[in-house]
Amino acid sequence: MEFRTRVVAAFALLITIAAAALAVQISAEGLYGPETGLEPPVSSDMTFSRADFLYGPQDWRPYLTPLSLNTLPAADETREWYFMFVRLNETPQGGNPALYTPRSVAVDYAFTDLSGTSAFYLYGKKFGSGRAWTSRQEGYGSSGFLVTGTAVPGRGMPQASPLMHTGEWVEMRLANVHGLGPDEIPTSTVSLWFPPNKVGQDSLHITTDPAERKGQVTIDAPTTGRFYITHTGGSRVGAVYLLIAVDRPQPDSFSLRLQTSTEAV
Repeated sequence: MEFRTRVVAAFALLITIAAAALAVQISAEGLYGPETGLEPPVSSDMTFSRADFLYGPQDWRPYLTPLSLNTLPAADETREWYFMFVRLNETPQGGNPALYTPRSVAVDYAFTDLSGTSAFYLYGKKFGSGRAWTSRQEGYGSSGFLVTGTAVPGRGMPQASPLMHTGEWVEMRLANVHGLGPDEIPTSTVSLWFPPNKVGQDSLHITTDPAERKGQVTIDAPTTGRFYITHTGGSRVGAVYLLIAVDRPQPDSFSLRLQTSTEAV
């Protein structure tokens, strides 16, 4: 009887420890959320102009080592791009449904007077840290989304300048804030850390069907439509960003409207 009592007590202790660990994890995820102190509040309905393309011309986007913007179909090796970074108000979630509700993010986009090709890529930040992910664009599990417009190109993008590559840490200005003065720039930046082991390219995906959670490469999307952002990693997402690139200067009449919402998986 004494042995049985000890076994029961041991199991009860293990259950108590497991429950306490789960409570600590949930509490920590609630306390240590995304680093909002460096980033502005954002909306689920945003409109951007040609002035929001803050970076370029260049043929790469940031990662631990630069990723070519010319690897997706219909992009030749000589093309140079201008791009902006946009923080979204919602985040996708995958992983353990006991900790949080799995969901995707629906993105409704509408271009006005798009010239040439626009490409969408994803960046995300782990909940409670600066550790970052990006979408894979080559090989198994790659995803991307390309839209082609017919407007006449503009005459340059004087507000844009090439992004400096700095290795593991990348700091980027966000396009969500307009009319920034020199003293306001730190309030509209995002800092992302890409670990030196080159991981983080298989968690976030762009897809036209949320049931296909690994996504796909779309090269002929219309100028108005919808895509989804999905997450298949185990760690909770703290913030998600779109990199929106165009392969030529845009006309003054260019605009891009983004509307976002979450959908249960």
